[in-house]
Amino acid sequence: MRLFRRRQDDFATLAADPEQRPAALAELTRRSRMVGRVKSGCASNSLKTPSHGGAFTLIELLVVIAIIAILAALLLPVLSSARERAKEIQCKSNVRQLTLASWIYATDSGSHAAYNAPTDPDGLWMAMGYYGNQKRIMFCPLTRDPPVRPAYWGAADRTWVWGGQQGNNTNVYYGSYGLNGWLYDRPAWGGSGHPELMMGKQSLIQKPSQTPVFLDAIWVDLWPLETDPPAKDLYNGVYPKPGMGRCTIARHGVGNPAHAPRAFDTSQRLPGAIIMGLADGHVQTVKLENLWQYYWHLNWEPPATRPH
Repeated sequence: MRLFRRRQDDFATLAADPEQRPAALAELTRRSRMVGRVKSGCASNSLKTPSHGGAFTLIELLVVIAIIAILAALLLPVLSSARERAKEIQCKSNVRQLTLASWIYATDSGSHAAYNAPTDPDGLWMAMGYYGNQKRIMFCPLTRDPPVRPAYWGAADRTWVWGGQQGNNTNVYYGSYGLNGWLYDRPAWGGSGHPELMMGKQSLIQKPSQTPVFLDAIWVDLWPLETDPPAKDLYNGVYPKPGMGRCTIARHGVGNPAHAPRAFDTSQRLPGAIIMGLADGHVQTVKLENLWQYYWHLNWEPPATRPH
């Protein structure tokens, strides 16, 4: 209202005194511009929202935390699976190298392993330079060392310890893999009752691509038969029996092997798998349920139904 009255006075000045018209006109223009800026500022201020100075509200903070928790829940299983997969790849590499060493030895001597190496008669195949000198490939990354003892069998997540057949050998060996005992150069221990099933010569292997050589096991060697049932304890396996129970452990394919079933109903399909190197040199992951379909000894006949 005051500005309006001032404008009336200015118009009156312009009309009454011609000499003061230029100065009055300039003053009127200046006041008009000021009024326009004030109106524009008021309009823009009316559209602004209250400012919090850049800080998060409690609700915003809770939403961010919830999103982070959801992402973590989604990513952790993926990362865990990736770690297990990397360990399985390393385990396959170890078994492949052991199997290749057995193939080289078989090419030189005719058999895949000696039961008594001349340098250490109580050291079995581990005492042979082809295998035992390569200690880094004797361990599956999914297994851990047990307490140091003269002799101790392994488990799904534990290495075995071999201190000789009487437990007092000066050379102690550790490992995660076992040899198919039917491939020794002579029948011994588990093979002594069935010498006719031995494949002590490479020429006796009937199906190289289906004949196991080295594999995940709880002990240094094993002599499976078609009638052997699996272990009910898929963590500890079966010891001291020399058959299939020594390798029916859920080391792969079930996540953490420490959580392998301890009292499994063997009438159900077996969970888990092991890594196996075959006589033709290739390596694969084999489900426990399918172990009886491989040719472990001479004239093996895969059973129509897996023993329970």
